[in-house]
Amino acid sequence: MAYIINKSDGTAFTTLEDATINTASSLTLVGRNYIGYGEIQNENFLFLLENFANTAAPSTPIAGQLWFDTGSNALKAYDGTKWVEVGAATISATAPEDPPAGAFWFKSGSNSLYTWNGTSWSFIGPESAEGFGTTRARSSTLVSDTGTTYPVILITVSDVVVAIVSSNAFTIASSNSITGFGTVESGINLNSSMFISGSIKGNADTATALENTRTINGVGFNGTRDITISANTSNNLEAGDYITGNDFNGGSTTVWSVDATSANQIGKVVARNSTGGFAAGLITADLAGNVTGNVTATQGTSKFNRIEANEFVGQNLSGNAFSATKLRRAVNINGVSFDGQADITVTASARTLTSDSLASNVIYSELERVGLLSSLEVNGLVTISSNMTVAASGNNSNITANKILKLTADDGASTSVVDLISPATSVSAGYGAKGAIIPTVDQALDLGKSARKWDNVHANTFNGDLVGNADTATSATTATNIAGGALGSLVYQTASGTTSLLPVGAAGQVLVSTGSTIQWQAGGSGVGGSQFVWSTITSDSGFTVANVSNDNLSILGGTGISTSISGDTLTVSNDANIFSSITTDSGTKSAAGVTDNLSIRGGWGITTAVSGSDVIVTRSVDTYVLTTAGGTTNADLTTGNFNHLKISISGDTILNITQLYEGLYHGIIFNTDASNPHTFTLQVGGSEVGSITMLAQGSSPTGIQPNLTAADTVGFIISASDSPDTFWVKAFPLG
Repeated sequence: MAYIINKSDGTAFTTLEDATINTASSLTLVGRNYIGYGEIQNENFLFLLENFANTAAPSTPIAGQLWFDTGSNALKAYDGTKWVEVGAATISATAPEDPPAGAFWFKSGSNSLYTWNGTSWSFIGPESAEGFGTTRARSSTLVSDTGTTYPVILITVSDVVVAIVSSNAFTIASSNSITGFGTVESGINLNSSMFISGSIKGNADTATALENTRTINGVGFNGTRDITISANTSNNLEAGDYITGNDFNGGSTTVWSVDATSANQIGKVVARNSTGGFAAGLITADLAGNVTGNVTATQGTSKFNRIEANEFVGQNLSGNAFSATKLRRAVNINGVSFDGQADITVTASARTLTSDSLASNVIYSELERVGLLSSLEVNGLVTISSNMTVAASGNNSNITANKILKLTADDGASTSVVDLISPATSVSAGYGAKGAIIPTVDQALDLGKSARKWDNVHANTFNGDLVGNADTATSATTATNIAGGALGSLVYQTASGTTSLLPVGAAGQVLVSTGSTIQWQAGGSGVGGSQFVWSTITSDSGFTVANVSNDNLSILGGTGISTSISGDTLTVSNDANIFSSITTDSGTKSAAGVTDNLSIRGGWGITTAVSGSDVIVTRSVDTYVLTTAGGTTNADLTTGNFNHLKISISGDTILNITQLYEGLYHGIIFNTDASNPHTFTLQVGGSEVGSITMLAQGSSPTGIQPNLTAADTVGFIISASDSPDTFWVKAFPLG
């Protein structure tokens, strides 16, 4: 029975006959009972999975098919006439040919994006001038010198910013400076090397020249040069009191002077002389500032910051005198009289001192004992003539030095000096990044002595030679000797806490373990150079381990299997002719033994043959032809290899089939009269199993599926017609 293959929209794509294939599309369609369909169907699935990935498009595409173009790494769809890229823009220097509406094109020369509107390419962006740098207005941000970020529009021509548009005024930070710009004002800011050509409306902060020359008092002025003008007035400027000179009318230069003098003259303005003074009679005023000369105050109180005079005369004088020749009354200082007219010497007990500090000129002392000091600062050496003991009662006592704390022991003949150095001092001296306690001379001091040992020394790393026993060790860089050893001796642990030496073995011996100790033993083949041994051999069903020094392993074959060794190669061969699994349309057969046999047999109308490695199944088609004009007609299929029955009828007919071979697939072909309908009744063994009405040409036959009992061996069903006047009734085995 042929397959009718339909598309997704319901339209027929092709009719696929039995045992045939169809290559009208990019996939190979397989008809029923086609031998070798498995490989074809698997390849179809793979082609769909990879979307027919290839540099060349599929040769027989259909609308809606996908193809992955490995040449451009792009997925494309077939629209019925051409291949169109899916979900990506075409990248090229020239526009794609015959694009679909809505397609994108990324022009590689200018890095611009276009879309096809059905008739032409529409530009999307970004703006650019092909062959030049960035040429467009773009949004950006600038950071000010105060750290604030502002939004701006940068107008750029061939990578040069010619203008900045901003809604804020600020100074651009040096971290994102732009050539030609320093301070940004609100509005449009032009690069300092650029100019505006043309008319401008609005007020300019500055201008090089006025567009139209203006006159000032009749003198032309456009701002490009200085001008001199005369006053345009009908009234003169006249000199008033204390002014000498002519009246001024603006026509010529006129000099006026102030009528002033430093002398004491009536009617003159007072002016200072060359020393800053002036002469005057009586001045009545409140004075402020320095006064030199006689001052007479008849009443009130006069206040002065400082008065200097050769002599003060008056009944009473209060306040402090800047200096005095003699105290009005002599006083005693530690019992010594003092009136200020002569020097005196005063002796005093330290217990009578009340100040908390000594004068800076006190630099020597014979003190034998100092009491409790809260702090002591010394700018120089502190020399102690006898033993020194420093005892601190606090819980956090410190001795601090700047960069280096030096401890020196001097016996008169030689000295031992230890430095505690800071990390910075260690780095500058080339000793490393950490501070350290070091001798001032390399290898001049010992840390401990044989009679004065440290109990425990803890450190992350010991560098240098180590004398004595180490509790543990990761590795030994060098070793001078192991006591009791000889050339070639091996060190090993004989018991817990006990180490022993094993002398070198004889030539050709190998080191083996006895289970409780180690010893030298004569080696097998290969000893003396390198020893070739195997330890464990593993297979699918088990493993074995060598248990003696010269153990042997045998690899044997079995039924149909042989083994051989050539050089370093072990070969396992299969000598038997076997099959593993045979698969058919209706079942699978696996070999039950190493030498199992499989028989492929034919049946009614079917023969089998083996040719080389191929099994050939042949179906013999034998058709029983019957022609009837009506009435009851018998078809005897008991003889021959009949598996088809072809009947031509021209009247109402009853067909009685004597026997159909059970188990075969039968087809009964009816060729009807092209003009008149007829009734066809089908009987098996004399019993009616269904009736069919044969209609006129161009119509489909009608009928019922036979209602058979369990005792019947075959059933019948009507098939679709191959042509208007031919249809099939198919017989199939029951059960």
